[in-house]
Amino acid sequence: MSYQIPCSPVVTETEEKKSRFICWLGPVTDKAAFLRELDSIRARYPDASHHCTALVIGSPANPEVMQSDDDGEPGGSAGRPMLELLLKQEVGNVGAIVTRYFGGTKLGVGGLMRAYRGAVGAALQSVALEIHVPLLSQNIGCDFAGESRVRFLVSQYGGVCGDVHYSERVRVDVELPADQWSALREKLVSEGFTFDDVPGYPEPGCH
Repeated sequence: MSYQIPCSPVVTETEEKKSRFICWLGPVTDKAAFLRELDSIRARYPDASHHCTALVIGSPANPEVMQSDDDGEPGGSAGRPMLELLLKQEVGNVGAIVTRYFGGTKLGVGGLMRAYRGAVGAALQSVALEIHVPLLSQNIGCDFAGESRVRFLVSQYGGVCGDVHYSERVRVDVELPADQWSALREKLVSEGFTFDDVPGYPEPGCH
């Protein structure tokens, strides 16, 4: 469930038959912020021929947002190969913007696909990547005596406890790495704890 994300933006440049391809690649978790970056790049390179884009928000295996744009290049020759490379390399929460200055020689659809893919590939070689582990949220029910045990077990599995709700029973809001949830749940169930006070222990939500 974990995947790679860029640590900070990079800008690289490649060339194909005198056409220049300038690639901005960086972390993105918000589509609106990505569009603002695109506007900024358009203003920085106002005389460029094209500004093609690819965007993946969330896990590359199951993105929340996944889109690409050819910005006037032949359909499927720019944004799609950029996007496919990001997904193939299993990079999420990432945006790529490739600015092209036409060099006078037409590349054809195949040549454009290779050039735009190569521009993103060069940026991926330059960017620092880190592993992102999604967090899961859950609500654990217990009696008053069990609260300290819940807190201890959650911390042992790399999670943190948030708000605590007191009524006839105690309900503890928990966040922890997704890849630790199954083991923690098994341990909690074996000790008699419940989730959302609902039989069957539903899967938690991911955010």
